[in-house]
Amino acid sequence: MSKLSTGSLCLTTLIEQAKKGHSAFSKADNGKIYFNITMWENDEPDKFGNQFSLSLNSKKEKRETEEKVYIGNCKYAEKKETPLNENDAKNLDLPDDLPF
Repeated sequence: MSKLSTGSLCLTTLIEQAKKGHSAFSKADNGKIYFNITMWENDEPDKFGNQFSLSLNSKKEKRETEEKVYIGNCKYAEKKETPLNENDAKNLDLPDDLPF
C-alpha cells in the first residue's frame, strides 16, 4: 500500500547552494537543472511531527569535503475523515430502491 507524505523544502537554501556550485546540482542536456537529495526516516518525529529529513546529496568524490546541507522535512499525510452527523445523514439524497 502506498503512503502519501507532505513536507517542505527551503527554496532559499537550494538557490544559495546552486549558486555556490554544490555538487548535488547538475544541468541536463535539455537545459533543466536537477539536484540530488538524501532522505532519511528519523527515529522519532520532531516537535512538528515530521518523520523524514532531506539534505542535498553530494557527489561521491565531494562527500568528505562538502558540508551536509539540510533542505527540508516531511511527514506522512494524515487521512482526515469527518463522520456524518445525524442531520447530514438525514439530508442525503439517496434513491429509495437501494438494496440495503
